[in-house]
Amino acid sequence: MTVKSRIIGVLLGSAAILPWLQLQGFSEPVLDGPVMDAAVIQRDSPITLHGSAAPDSQVSLKIAGVDATARADAAGAWQTVLPAMPAGGPYTLSIKDSSGTSTYQDILIGDVILCSGQSNMEFPVYRALNPDRVIEAAVNPNLRLMTIPQVTSITPLSTLPEGTVWEATTPETVRDFSAVCYLSGNALQQDRNVPVGLIDASWGGSQIEAWLSADDLEHVGGFSAQLHQLSLYASDKHAAMMAYGEEWERWWRAAYEGDTTWTGSGEGAGWKPAPAEMDDWQTYDDPDLKDHLGRVWFSKSFTLSKAQARKEGALSLGLFDDTDATWINGHFLGSTSSWTDNRTYDVPAKFLKAGKNTIIVNVRNTYGPGGMMGPADIVGLQLDSGDTLPLGMDWSYKLVSEDKPGGPQPPWESVSGYTTIHNAMTAPLAGYPMSGAIWYQGESNTDRGGQYQTLLTQLITRWRQDYGAELPVVVVQLPGYGAMPDKAGPSGWSDVREAERQVALDDALTGLAVTIDAGDRTDIHPPNKQLVAERVTDVLNVVSGEEPGVADGIAPSSATRGQVTITLEMPTGGLKVIGSDRPIAFQACDASANCEWTAASLNGKTITIAIPANMEPVEVRYCWGDAPICNLFSDEDVPVAPFSLAVD
Repeated sequence: MTVKSRIIGVLLGSAAILPWLQLQGFSEPVLDGPVMDAAVIQRDSPITLHGSAAPDSQVSLKIAGVDATARADAAGAWQTVLPAMPAGGPYTLSIKDSSGTSTYQDILIGDVILCSGQSNMEFPVYRALNPDRVIEAAVNPNLRLMTIPQVTSITPLSTLPEGTVWEATTPETVRDFSAVCYLSGNALQQDRNVPVGLIDASWGGSQIEAWLSADDLEHVGGFSAQLHQLSLYASDKHAAMMAYGEEWERWWRAAYEGDTTWTGSGEGAGWKPAPAEMDDWQTYDDPDLKDHLGRVWFSKSFTLSKAQARKEGALSLGLFDDTDATWINGHFLGSTSSWTDNRTYDVPAKFLKAGKNTIIVNVRNTYGPGGMMGPADIVGLQLDSGDTLPLGMDWSYKLVSEDKPGGPQPPWESVSGYTTIHNAMTAPLAGYPMSGAIWYQGESNTDRGGQYQTLLTQLITRWRQDYGAELPVVVVQLPGYGAMPDKAGPSGWSDVREAERQVALDDALTGLAVTIDAGDRTDIHPPNKQLVAERVTDVLNVVSGEEPGVADGIAPSSATRGQVTITLEMPTGGLKVIGSDRPIAFQACDASANCEWTAASLNGKTITIAIPANMEPVEVRYCWGDAPICNLFSDEDVPVAPFSLAVD
């Protein structure tokens, strides 16, 4: 039920409803959801439509020669099902009730594709390779684009965020649209010769947990504390923030040997004056902060009179990159994980005191610029008395030499939160049939890749509950980024890649787009989205039954041990070695996860690797590492998928 419908139902009696509706401008029935002007409706699939109309009235719908009816309830809400329709259009959808008729224009029937993930899915066309050529050629009235605004919610929403629209593909509309989504969808539209609608629901930096529902996380298990805090936050924001602060402080004391910097004065050993201009800490004249990723403490002291200290206030700190945890006089105020949101925290009078007061902020940054970004002129304490204390100058900082993993994140946040992005951006799409989905995410989960297979499996289950039980899904396997492995061993990026591969292996309707060769070890946002889209398109056509081929990456299904070698049987021939006379990047590992590089050879569909001396191998790995160098490809120049395989 829409907000309008609830208001109507609460405020009006039935006798006065229709005149009141007409007086307020509600003279025609209204449609909710993704069906709007220029929309694409999924072909060959029934679709549920719902909206608002004159209470208790008969509602009649017509599109493409198909009729449907519904009866609005006492609050004006109605729902009906349109039967499956073949591809075609453009059509006009008309909705008629006792108050009038509304029309939705230029609707197509074809294939709807969801594109979701983090920054490499959000990455726009104008930043990809050869953008001018791509943008100039982007004129396609049969390819429609929808970008869902980045909004969060603590509870699931039934309506899309304000500003959500469908648009035809033009150079103007495609410029800022997702490059992977557009390039894949454009190829699919040409391959299938039916209208295609692309829905971009992505958010840079987002972890997979933010895209799952509360029910999903309960099913996965291990998230009870976060879900409890979310529930508390919905009813009592301050109490939830204080509970989170206590959790953060417990974790920090345990991880950092009892340290309680937030209770101190922000002075003494290790503290240094920050530059007058708030900026990236890597630009400070401090060699310890050059290229620093991790944590830094910031502090600022100020003086209050007795009268001022009796007032409540709001502390504005401007922007941080990425995550802050903030205290005043040892009292926790709040935490936010975002590089785009200004921080403003309520300050109870009991937290303040006459004389010297001290603000302490812990800032964590994991990529790119980091620190207090200001601007300085908005940093200050606004008291209820009307007094404003400017606090944008004379801060101090202290380096935290080690960024220890495992710290709690505020569960109500956006990219580092739990359920909040799903609730606002994808939950409102539930019931809208689709013909496919593309998932390009994982970078924000590389520090806990052991969970990823379960989480990704649950995400795909959620999508199939919401968008179609047989929904084909393509997972983009993470490309190479970061350190090139100079020795055999563990890799968080490889853990996520293997989880993605296993999800595809276990699900006939899920495919894997291998992109290990499409990365840049120094740029987490590689611009070659054309190659990614080519692989995505091929795999989506395979899992959709449009074309034959390998859907889950080229990798062996078994590793058989011999006396001095291990034999890997590949699922296909036609493999080739690039830049050498033999495959490289193979590792053998024992039961204690001690791994060694090992020699390998290729003979048709068989790869043979040598068992290292004095090792009892239990696992074989290929192309393992954050940014490995791999040289085994198919004849079509598709890389063999990075993999881990138990030795039989």
